Amino acid sequence: MIKKLLAALLLLITNVAAAQYYSSGSDPARLHWQQINTPTVRLVFEKNMAKEAAKLAAYIDSMTPYISYSLKHKAQKIDILLHNHSAYSNGLVSWAPKRSEFFTIPGQETNSVEWLKHLAIHEYRHVVQIDKLNQGFTKGLTWFFGQQATGAVLGLYLPMWLLEGDAVIAETALTQSGRGRSFAFNNELKAQILGRGIYSYQKAYMGSYKDYVPNYYKMGYLLTAKAREIYGPQLWENSINYVGRNSWNPRAFNKAIKQNTGLGQKELYLSIFKQLKEEWSQEMSKQTQSSYSEIKATEDEYLLYRSAIAINDSTLISSVSGPGIRSGIVSIDIPSGKTSILAYTGARDSELISANSRMVAWSEIRNHPRWENESWSLIRTLDLESGKSRFITRKSYLYSPALHPSQNIIAAVESSSSNQYSLSILDAHSGQRLKQISTPANSYPITPSWNMTGDNIVLILLSDKGKAIFTLDPQHESWRQVSPWGYQEPRDPIQNGNIIYFVAQGDYSDEIYSYKLSSGEKQRLTATAFGAYYPSLTPEANTLIYSTYSAKGLRPVMHTASDKDLQPQSAPSLVMQLAEAITSHESAPIEPSASVEQKDYSAQSYSKWNIFNLHSWAPVMLDFDDETIYTGISAMSQNLLGTSVFTAGYNANPSYKHQKYYLDYSYRGLFPIFNLTYRFGDSDFERKGYFTDDEYVYHADSELTVWNHYLKTGIRLPFDLSRGAWSRHISTSSRLSWQWRSELTYPMTQYIQSGNFLIPTGNIRQNIIPLFNYYGLEHNLNFQNIRRGSSRDVGTRMGQALSLFYNHSPFGNISAGSISGFMSRLYLPGASRFHSISIHNDFQNKIPGDRVETDDDYLYYYRPNNVISFPRGYSNVENDRMYLFRATYSLPLWNPDLTLGKLAYIKRIRLNAFYDMADAEYSLIRKDSGQKESYHLNPQSYGVELLSDTHLFRFILPFTIGGRLGYRSLDKAIFGEFIISSALGGFMVN
Repeated sequence: MIKKLLAALLLLITNVAAAQYYSSGSDPARLHWQQINTPTVRLVFEKNMAKEAAKLAAYIDSMTPYISYSLKHKAQKIDILLHNHSAYSNGLVSWAPKRSEFFTIPGQETNSVEWLKHLAIHEYRHVVQIDKLNQGFTKGLTWFFGQQATGAVLGLYLPMWLLEGDAVIAETALTQSGRGRSFAFNNELKAQILGRGIYSYQKAYMGSYKDYVPNYYKMGYLLTAKAREIYGPQLWENSINYVGRNSWNPRAFNKAIKQNTGLGQKELYLSIFKQLKEEWSQEMSKQTQSSYSEIKATEDEYLLYRSAIAINDSTLISSVSGPGIRSGIVSIDIPSGKTSILAYTGARDSELISANSRMVAWSEIRNHPRWENESWSLIRTLDLESGKSRFITRKSYLYSPALHPSQNIIAAVESSSSNQYSLSILDAHSGQRLKQISTPANSYPITPSWNMTGDNIVLILLSDKGKAIFTLDPQHESWRQVSPWGYQEPRDPIQNGNIIYFVAQGDYSDEIYSYKLSSGEKQRLTATAFGAYYPSLTPEANTLIYSTYSAKGLRPVMHTASDKDLQPQSAPSLVMQLAEAITSHESAPIEPSASVEQKDYSAQSYSKWNIFNLHSWAPVMLDFDDETIYTGISAMSQNLLGTSVFTAGYNANPSYKHQKYYLDYSYRGLFPIFNLTYRFGDSDFERKGYFTDDEYVYHADSELTVWNHYLKTGIRLPFDLSRGAWSRHISTSSRLSWQWRSELTYPMTQYIQSGNFLIPTGNIRQNIIPLFNYYGLEHNLNFQNIRRGSSRDVGTRMGQALSLFYNHSPFGNISAGSISGFMSRLYLPGASRFHSISIHNDFQNKIPGDRVETDDDYLYYYRPNNVISFPRGYSNVENDRMYLFRATYSLPLWNPDLTLGKLAYIKRIRLNAFYDMADAEYSLIRKDSGQKESYHLNPQSYGVELLSDTHLFRFILPFTIGGRLGYRSLDKAIFGEFIISSALGGFMVN
């Protein structure tokens, strides 16, 4: 057991180390790059972003003293890379190599601070957090390991709730907006705690397959902000200081918290949220709740019904998502609450959909076939009569489409790669742009909708002054400002005649308001426990429909007139009190926007051929594929654009002396991906002793050095053809491998044996071991078509995959033969929810190569290595031709949310029942007679795998741990195997 725990610990450490080398992907090769250098950052960006980049550089320079203030640390200069061709709105900081990346096109869910400013504050706060770790023992580690040391300490010690919670504090305290001031952001936990109770620390942090758990951004903000309010602004500064200086101590973070609060992580969490529960309960007792008519949902699970739109008196159209379902568009029968799926959606943000009696429209993200950092937001429509859906636009950045109530046109938000914003009018059938209307002062438009008569559009505009409601007459392209600029987070406006309905902050939650254009009268229509969202009107405009939030998610309701007093309450909400408390800890509560415009930065060219950036090294050799550590030296390089990755070093393990020097290189900046692996080294050859043949005796006494070279290079073409609910990928690759071993010549003295004596003949025989010069070619074609599932599925429930391969050795003085075949996968749903079936059908056929001289009774030939695997429980199955069948039924057994102290948190236990069978043939030829002996094997195995999805040592990324018990048919034996694996694709904060 101890050995298995040590293996798990080694797996964790090597995976954390490997996960530091995160790459977000490649930008299009056609881009021309520029850079701006300031005292604090270097911005690298495409040249058409020069104007926005200069403003951003000035803003960051103005804000860095304030962002750094409460952590009392000035970060070293860092690179920031701007991705302006991606429809994903995000940002990240990674530390091996250290840099930040901004995805510059904003989404529709942005708060009342402009998107790039929001990213600047949030992501630069991460820079300060991580850079602050680089002190004391951690700084000493960087001398030996480079930047990966800081990244590893970050991953092993600082929980994500602290990193993200503290960054949300920064965006809240340094602006008049920020997610900390948002009821929608905070009320998920309020609803959970008041409705379902306080979850355990591990469950609140690492999630659950049984219950919906708000993410660690939301949990982290409330925990870090409330702890700062109670214990002072120095709490997290001191904690990060202690971890950085004492990272030799596995309990450094827990000890740091204890020194400052007297509590450990778990105890601090429970203390904070018990206090929040008491305060929220008191707050809830003051809340007045308005009445509504609930549309009974048939499901009793956590679901989010967004944009519920009545297309007639009895039917709603809504988007729906949740941890246990596939996201889609549904129709809801109002009297019964029964839902019917209309379409499953692809990758998309949680923005509005639009519907009328004929059609539904929404936006989805489509990736470029090759460039990971180029994607588009396209408009997809569904014809309600035919049930067919299609994309009507291509290569566009269009968001929040709004269908005209009577005409076949759509109004949609449009962004450009240079952050120029407009409202576009499109043909609803062809997607042709009919009109493009620029916004005032390039303000960002959010959630447009047509009024009931279709002659006006109402929407939110975002500028450097906050948000405001505007109307637009699209025919005359005239704008009218309805509300003043501000930070009350107005959202989702709709219009009927003289009245605009919209969502804005109420006393304790987001509520729905009405605004009369003629009089300017504003009236609050709802008072809910946890928020009212997505207002819409029935076609006759006599009923207001919206979604209310609770611990079960968002459910659509119908508004009923309330005679209750909905006047504002005098006592501020807990959310706003907490935001003001942390704001008081900062040196500048309001962003210093006045000084930003006074700075001017000029752009210079930046070459994409900056391909080397040495960021990490180590006095060991880390083999991440085998998850082992050897003595040696290693060095790692990754350029800022993520197109060039280089690893080189020396492996001092004697078992690897023949390839002790190694180099791995990958270049991803062109359409094909180029890879190179090179190993070389010398090994000892020793031939000593006496050897005989039929006539003489020979004596050898030689020690020689053999040089070995191994090279593998190739190209790969990956294509991402994902569309809608299906993830589709095709890739083709060809690789050349070369193995070379030097020729050896050694002398052997010849003797004649006479009785017990050896008589020298005077002859010296020169034995030659010929040069080994092998060339191999490997060709692969892979196809995958996987249907998107839910996060609670234990495996893929629908899909196909096929891989064709052909490996041969056409060159060199050694023919190792060839192997060809295929591997196929079929994925099917199981008998119940979340169950899955996977069926493997694999085949390979080998053609032997050159003969190998042996002293055996049979002739042996070079044979290529196996490509397909064997039935579970078998380490080898001799074959010249083999067919493999595998069937696995996977199901969840239990979602225990079980905490085993600080060692492990078990989220799910699942069971796999399997049956494997191979049909293999091979033959041998006897030396003496030349007779061919043929063999046929039919190995089978069946059994079960009991697996757990487990978080070790409170690490945020999970591991699969379990065992396999089965029966082998060939030797009629029971076998057992221990299983531990992970799937860490990279570790960063965003």
